[in-house]
Amino acid sequence: MAILKRGARKKVHQEPAKRSANIKKATFDSSKKKEVGVSDLTLLSKISDEAINENLKKRFLNATIYTYIGHVLISVNPFRDLGIYTDAVMNEYKGKNRLEVPPHVFAIAESMYYNMKSYNENQCVIISGESGAGKTEAAKRIMQYIAAASSTHTESIGKIKDMVLATNPLLESFGCAKTLRNNNSSRHGKYLEIKFNNQFEPCAGNITNYLLEKQRVVSQIKNERNFHIFYQFTKGASDAYRQTFGVQKPEQYVYTAAAGCISAETIDDLQDYQETLKAMRVIGLGQEEQDQIFRMLAAILWIGNVSFIENEEGNAQVRDTSVTDFVAYLLQIDSQLLIKSLVERIMETNHGMKRGSVYHVPLNIVQADAVRDALAKAIYNNLFDWIVSRVNKSLQAFPGAEKSIGILDIYGFEIFEHNSFEQICINYVNEKLQQIFIQLTLKSEQETYEREKIQWTPIKYFDNKVVCDLIEARRPPGIFAAMNDSVATAHADSNAADQAFAQRLNLFTTNPHFDLRSNKFVIKHYAGDVTYDIDGITDKNKDQLQKDLVELIGTTTNTFLATIFPDTVDRESKRRPPTAGDKIIKSANDLVETLSKAQPSYIRTIKPNETKSPNDYDDRQVLHQIKYLGLQENVRIRRAGFAYRQVFEKFVERFYLLSPHCSYAGDYTWQGDTLDAVKYILQDSSIPQQEYQLGVTSVFIKTPETLFALEHMRDRYWHNMAARIQRAWRRFLQRRIDAATKIQRTIRERKEGNKYEKLRDYGTKVLGGRKERRSMSLLGYRAFMGDYLSCNESKSKGAYIKRQVSIKEKVIFSIHGEALHTKFGRSAQRLKKTFLLTPTTLYIVGQTLVQNAMTYTQDYKIDVRNIQAVSLTNLQDDWVAIKLASSGQPDPLINTYFKTELITHLKRLNDKIQIKIGSAIEYQKKPGKLHSVKCQINESAPKYGDIYKSSTISVRRGNPPNSQVHKKPRKKSSISSGYHASSSQATRRPVSIAAAQHVPTAPASRHSKKPAPPPPGMQNKAATRRSVPNPASTLTASQSNARPSPPTAATRATPAATPAAAAMGSGRQANIPPPPPPPPPSSKPKEPMFEAAYDFPGSGSPSELPLKKGDVIYITREEPSGWSLGKLLDGSKEGWVPTAYMKPHSGNNNIPTPPQNRDVPKPVLNSVQHDNTSVNVIPAAAQASLGDGLANALAARANKMRLESDDEEANEDEEEDDW
Repeated sequence: MAILKRGARKKVHQEPAKRSANIKKATFDSSKKKEVGVSDLTLLSKISDEAINENLKKRFLNATIYTYIGHVLISVNPFRDLGIYTDAVMNEYKGKNRLEVPPHVFAIAESMYYNMKSYNENQCVIISGESGAGKTEAAKRIMQYIAAASSTHTESIGKIKDMVLATNPLLESFGCAKTLRNNNSSRHGKYLEIKFNNQFEPCAGNITNYLLEKQRVVSQIKNERNFHIFYQFTKGASDAYRQTFGVQKPEQYVYTAAAGCISAETIDDLQDYQETLKAMRVIGLGQEEQDQIFRMLAAILWIGNVSFIENEEGNAQVRDTSVTDFVAYLLQIDSQLLIKSLVERIMETNHGMKRGSVYHVPLNIVQADAVRDALAKAIYNNLFDWIVSRVNKSLQAFPGAEKSIGILDIYGFEIFEHNSFEQICINYVNEKLQQIFIQLTLKSEQETYEREKIQWTPIKYFDNKVVCDLIEARRPPGIFAAMNDSVATAHADSNAADQAFAQRLNLFTTNPHFDLRSNKFVIKHYAGDVTYDIDGITDKNKDQLQKDLVELIGTTTNTFLATIFPDTVDRESKRRPPTAGDKIIKSANDLVETLSKAQPSYIRTIKPNETKSPNDYDDRQVLHQIKYLGLQENVRIRRAGFAYRQVFEKFVERFYLLSPHCSYAGDYTWQGDTLDAVKYILQDSSIPQQEYQLGVTSVFIKTPETLFALEHMRDRYWHNMAARIQRAWRRFLQRRIDAATKIQRTIRERKEGNKYEKLRDYGTKVLGGRKERRSMSLLGYRAFMGDYLSCNESKSKGAYIKRQVSIKEKVIFSIHGEALHTKFGRSAQRLKKTFLLTPTTLYIVGQTLVQNAMTYTQDYKIDVRNIQAVSLTNLQDDWVAIKLASSGQPDPLINTYFKTELITHLKRLNDKIQIKIGSAIEYQKKPGKLHSVKCQINESAPKYGDIYKSSTISVRRGNPPNSQVHKKPRKKSSISSGYHASSSQATRRPVSIAAAQHVPTAPASRHSKKPAPPPPGMQNKAATRRSVPNPASTLTASQSNARPSPPTAATRATPAATPAAAAMGSGRQANIPPPPPPPPPSSKPKEPMFEAAYDFPGSGSPSELPLKKGDVIYITREEPSGWSLGKLLDGSKEGWVPTAYMKPHSGNNNIPTPPQNRDVPKPVLNSVQHDNTSVNVIPAAAQASLGDGLANALAARANKMRLESDDEEANEDEEEDDW
């Protein structure tokens, strides 16, 4: 282990300065769910409808319903409450970038609100999808978020927010109904604009209505319902309404009961009725206005109960005039005029001799039913339009609107078995929306690439303008124009108009997006081919109330009814009134114009199944929706060559951890430009240059796999950091456990003795001094530990062997060894075995190599009670024969180093076992056949083994049988040393009374280990020995000024006999650092005097004490490294001297003379490698001048570094690392 200078641990010298930029520090999101699939479909490796469906399915089944396509949100209806619309979730998205949080409708709302505030641009969101896919729910959540996110400083602004939210229950009641596919299906489209003032507070609103399904008022498919309001009103009407308007239960009305569905599982009509009344009050509808609304609803219901019979002429006649009388009362018109309008039609001739003549044409029952239903539809349609306009009037209460956020909730693309006029209108609007989506998306992409100066290849896409022109064009005429011409040509006969329309369709047969099939035609829309029925399509296009019905309503005395029918009939006008097709074309173009003035966002909703189940996912149905929503086209347009793009700052914030140039310990440290940081991140992550482009403000990643690789590397960073922390924590805990274990073991040993050593001593007694001993068995540290293979631990090789042979008991003893295997006519073999001993059984386990894998099998399973005796030789070999009392197996002859320990455990488990020790081993080689193995002395045998051949064991002579185990060496105590050991073996400076006294440090070089110099004449001997390191050189830089501990009294009383002996003693302790000093003694003992036997000039270090031969000094401390701390007799100077140069002072001046013809040597500088395996000794005589100069230089440098270390250690006294 390298020894580091302690001062280098200071962070101020290593850690780069943290950058105070806008780059946020990376954090690990502990609450982040593991992502299933991809959160953005642009990251799919393969772009296809099937791949998109597979990804959506994975996320749906994992309760993740939102997915992106760039800025487009895909929402799959979960048909359950996932708890993802709470205030807490909402707060997670406030002020967050779209990529910082998982996909969510709140992220779209936050993005729109932020863009409106930051860029001062109008925003809109287009929500599309089929019925039951969750469009209305998405619109409500966007309104909820915007209402919560926008600040409110005044009470009036708060009222506007409440009004905007109240539009949901009101328009749901009048515009939604239960269908087979959705219990709360929107049967109209709406565009809600929330307008904001210059403080970005909602101050106004506006709703535009599209395509109300009027036909539902008069007829529904079986098991569907009329609009919600009819059931709410009939179930929850007050007594006053019931008496005044004659309100009955829904079962009493044809319009609410004919389809056979009065209630729905998830709908509470009574509660919803109260919510509707509350919404009316919030919006500002007065009681009089509410009364009139419910009066019209009652009139519609009663109109549906009007029925007809045939009179004598076969014409229609009202069955019960009391019903028509009550309807006339509710509409406040004349009863007879009402009946006449229902059963007759006024016609005026425009051609022939009698031009201008007026005729009263009676109607049959079918025609009368149609007129009745037309009246009911007209009243409800105009009532709905009036409610929308009245809501708009309330929402315009406060001026100052500058910007807006629009929410478009409209029908999705529809493909049914039978498609008619309603479907062509809806699909036409969706074609227009798709057209604007393509234009705006591609335009946005192109502008982005041009602005960022990115090279890209324009992609090919289907421009659906040709389909829009096919439907809406006037010159040449489109489908709607052909339909209008057919109606004008044959306005009186619907069948004739349909035939005329079919003939005109022949004009479109050359169009590649059109196909004519008998009484049907096909339009090839962007979402797929749709077949439309011609029958009845022109009649639906007329969409006009007969003039006599308009005149009838014009006679009313009810001002409210007159208000909702403001148009009067102009009989003089020859201009044809606009058809439904004309209206839808105008509405669609107005809508596109409105959306073009805003920055659009998109939400595509998907219905996963028809059963409304939270667990079903119908692949076929979802694939159909993926196709008609154009998701694959969306992905291709969004990709446009680059799957991912991000501004430099956000990219660096996300991935700076991947570059050592930009980060240190999790902090962002790059001081340069952000673009350079991006380059370093991509370079250090080994991303090829062809996989990305750098724009002006953003980085563009080409393929999804590249982004996945970056994210994977980022996740691995957190994983590695967590692993480091866990590893350090586990190491700390284990050290603490080990320390506690050592303390406990020490206490137990002092109280009771070491149980393993006791077991060893017992084993020695068991053999009774009858067998020669191996040297290793006499070591004081030898103890009978038992389970040497760690079989009782969870993860060890021994545990694996234990599991292989199905041992359930605790293992007492385990060791590897050998067993003798004999075959007839062949030499015996020594096979590797494993011996496992449990409290009841001895297992001998064999091993075989099968397909490069070691397998273990049970060779012997011996009951301990069945062991009669064990047989050993009296020499030091390791063979043991286990004699079995009664067994059909031969006795095993085994070999193991720890034979004595095995026998000891067996003896403790079964004290009846006999231990036979002799010159030979006797055992049953075969059942009933006794065999003897001799043992002889052979000095050519292996030192630590033996040779077995021809039933003879050859082994070297061992230690005498009566040899005693050496005493266990005692470790020198460090408890009271004043030092605190750390895991790096660095010790703190001791805090003691003696610390105030200056004690010179032992002379040592910082970079090489310098032992005490040998005395004159010993250089050659020292060169052949392992060099002795100075104790100071084993310390770290922070310890170099810590004083070595003084020798004990015993050490001072026993000086080295000779310099050679001192050198040998120091050589044995070369790698043992000096123990820390004990507490200062209470009284200072008398210090012995020594005299120099030779001259010691020193190396020039101030910590050394130069001496001349015969100088007498006090020796206050001796070190095992060969240095002693000396002090002159007058106490004027103190320093280190070589112990080998000193001899005890006899009290006289008879100083022995040094050997003849020998120069006084200089201290030898030994160059010792760090692994202590080789020593290069420079001869002092040959290199005297070089040695002096080099030693002086090294000593000066060592002294300087010690002084620096003193300062650093003083500064770091309070910075001890807890680890």
